[in-house]
Amino acid sequence: MMGRTLTEQKVLKKLGIDDFRQLTKDKVITMASLLDKMDPEVAKKALEQFPDFANTVNEILAGYKDTLDKGLVSNDESVKAFYDISKAIIESLQKELDKDGLDFEEKKYIMEQMKEISEKVDKKDSENKRFITAITAIGSVVILGGIGILASTLGGNTKIEFDNQD
Repeated sequence: MMGRTLTEQKVLKKLGIDDFRQLTKDKVITMASLLDKMDPEVAKKALEQFPDFANTVNEILAGYKDTLDKGLVSNDESVKAFYDISKAIIESLQKELDKDGLDFEEKKYIMEQMKEISEKVDKKDSENKRFITAITAIGSVVILGGIGILASTLGGNTKIEFDNQD
């Protein structure tokens, strides 16, 4: 293949090591990004000399997943705090609305305030859903990218072809 031109010496030089056994955890990502450019035999030789490559990639992905999980937990806490405050405001407004002696304009004003809070809650819910969708998409790209790199290194066909017929 034309795209796979890196020899063992070129890969070792790019990684700044003399032997694939010297591959460290911090250089695994660099090596992974080079795999699809390597001659398949060079890639297999590298992986044979670094048997924990897949485990190391898994550890890195697990660390990334942990970061995403922490982001989601932080988001959940923030959203919950917003909902709790909104609920408390609406409950206070409801108590005001239940008071005797309010004229039509006062009741209308309180109901408009309640509606405004409700709209803000709806907006926050939409933002939260977009955030979760974005986090999920990023995680999927990272995982699929890792799988694609390993598959292409081990000889899997990772090309997606589309039928160009009308």
